[in-house]
Formats: sequence, structure tokens, C-alpha cells
Amino acid sequence: MAEEQDRIRQPHGREQQVKMEIVSMIHGGESPYDVIHHVAQWLEKASGEPGYAQYVEDAMRAVYGCALEHVRPMEDELRDVEARLARIRAAYEKPEFTEEEKKRIRFAIDLHVKNIERLKGCIARAKANGETAEIVKN
Repeated sequence: MAEEQDRIRQPHGREQQVKMEIVSMIHGGESPYDVIHHVAQWLEKASGEPGYAQYVEDAMRAVYGCALEHVRPMEDELRDVEARLARIRAAYEKPEFTEEEKKRIRFAIDLHVKNIERLKGCIARAKANGETAEIVKN
């Protein structure tokens, strides 16, 4: 009981701010994925647990994207993989890499190209199945 009374007496500035941000995002019609990620970022900062928001994002992409075939997380992942591929290709062009390092970089390029094709196929199937890009709560 005393613990609950202590919690009630605590200032709620930070918590109130994130609560208002969540409601504002919902009223603004933002994606549930963005709302969840926003809360995860806030929790990461409040808890001092680096990497928590990234963990949540990765989990959403794995479960809602690949497993449940929601389009939005797969499109987000596709965008990230394409950006990484561009950076890897740019690195490949640098003359300071040895031939052995370039072989490893070419291998990474091949894997990224295959992953992009896989994601595009998954997105096409999800769109053909009429799945929405949003979380639908039953």
C-alpha cells in the first residue's frame, strides 16, 4: 500500500508526455507499428536499456512481417536491406581492400541481393492475399 502511495505522489511529467504523444499519434492516424516503436524508444531511454527499441523493431519485423505477412514491416526491412546493399557496393569500390576482403564483400552483396528478392516475393504474396499493412486486432 505504501509503495502504491509513493507511486501516486511521483511527478508524472515524463510519463504524461509519452501518453500524450501516443494519443496524438493515434489521432493522427499513424501506423500501430510506429506507435509501438515510439513507446519502445521511450522505454529504452527511461530504462537505460540500450538496444531495446531495436529488439522490438526486429521482433515486429520477424513476427508481423515474415510470419504473419503484414506488408509494412517487410517493406521497412526491404528499405533497410537495400540501403545496406548500397553501402556495401560503395565499399566494394574502394581500392584499399585486398582481393580476399573483396571476396567477402562480394559474398555479402550476393546475400543482400537474395534477401531483397525474398522480401519482394513475400511482399507480393502478402499484397495478393489482401493482407493490410496494419495490425488488425480481432
